[in-house]
Amino acid sequence: MKQMTRKSEYGIAIYVLLLSLIAIGLILIGNTELDAKGPEKFKVALLLPASITDGGWNAFAYDGLKAIEKELGAEISHVESRTPTDQEAHFRDYAMDGYQLVFGHGFGYQDPAKQVAPDFPETVFITSTGNTVTDNIAPIVFAIEEPVYLLGVIAGSMTQTNKIGIVGGQNISAINSMFSAFEQGAKSVNPDIVVRRAYVGNWSDIGKGKELALAHINEGSDFLFPVADVAGLGVFQAVEAAQADGKTVYAFGVYRDQSELSPTTIVASAIVTPKVFVKLAKVVMEGTFEPQPYRFTMAEDEALTYVYNPALKDKVPETVQKVVEDTKAKVIAGELKVSQTYLTEPHE
Repeated sequence: MKQMTRKSEYGIAIYVLLLSLIAIGLILIGNTELDAKGPEKFKVALLLPASITDGGWNAFAYDGLKAIEKELGAEISHVESRTPTDQEAHFRDYAMDGYQLVFGHGFGYQDPAKQVAPDFPETVFITSTGNTVTDNIAPIVFAIEEPVYLLGVIAGSMTQTNKIGIVGGQNISAINSMFSAFEQGAKSVNPDIVVRRAYVGNWSDIGKGKELALAHINEGSDFLFPVADVAGLGVFQAVEAAQADGKTVYAFGVYRDQSELSPTTIVASAIVTPKVFVKLAKVVMEGTFEPQPYRFTMAEDEALTYVYNPALKDKVPETVQKVVEDTKAKVIAGELKVSQTYLTEPHE
C-alpha cells in the first residue's frame, strides 16, 4: 500500500512538473511574440478639405504624408474632411485609433481641433496655417509668400503689357497675403505694373476660374497667378485657349510644381517641399514637440522654394533669372523681408 502511495505521489509530482514546464513555455512564447512586435508604430493621419488630385494645396500635403511614410517608416492614413462636423469626427476617430499625429490641412480645422484635443492629450494636432496653440495643438506656417514674391519678380520683369491678373478661390486673408507678396515682387522691378484681382467664391468651380481668367486676358493681362485649388485649373485652361488664339500669355503655379498640369503655360511654381511635413513629424515622433507655431521659410534647407518649368525656362531671359536668383539670396540671408500679412501669433 505504501508502495502504491509513493508511486502515486511520484506520478503527481511528474504531472505537476510537466504542467509547470508547459506554463513556462507558454510565457516564454508570449514574451517572444511581444518582443517580435517591437515598439508601437508611429501613426500619422491627414485631414483634407478636398481631393488629392487637385494638383495643388491638397496634393502637396499628400506628398508630405507619403514622405513621412517613406522616411520615418510611419503608418499613414488620409481622408477628405470638408465640414466642421466631419472634421471633428475624423480628428476624434484617428485619436481613438492611436494616431500620435493628425494634420488638419487648412485654417478652418482649428475649431474642430480645439473641440477634440483636450480629450486626447497624447495626440498632437497640427493645422496648416492658423494661430491656435494649446498643449497639443499647433499651426504649421508656410512662408509661401517668399517664393511667391520671386514669381512676381519674373512677371514684373517679363510682362509686355504691364498688366497682371490674379485669381483667388476665396477672398480671405491667407490668400491675400500671397497676392500682396506677388504684387510687391512685381512692382520691385516694375513700379508701373497694374495687378488686378478676382475671386471665384469657392475652391472647386473650374468654369468660373476660367471665366475670370479670360476676363483678365481680354483686359490685357499677359501673366496670371491663380491660388484657387481645383478652380485654378480653369485659369490654366483659359491661358491655353489664349495661346491657341496666338496670344503671348503665361501663368504660375503654387504649393507644388504644377507645370505637369499645363506644360505650355506655367513658367514657374512656388512650392512647399515634403521636407516641411517630415521635419514636423520627426519632432512629434521623437517626443520633442512644443506648443508653438512651426514656421518654415526658404532659409530652412529650402523647405520652400521655386522651380522653373523645364519646358519653358528658356522663355525666361538669363538676365531675369539672375535677378530672381539674387533676390532669392537676399531673402535667405534675411536682407529682404517678405511679410505675411495675416496674423500668425499664437493665442488660446
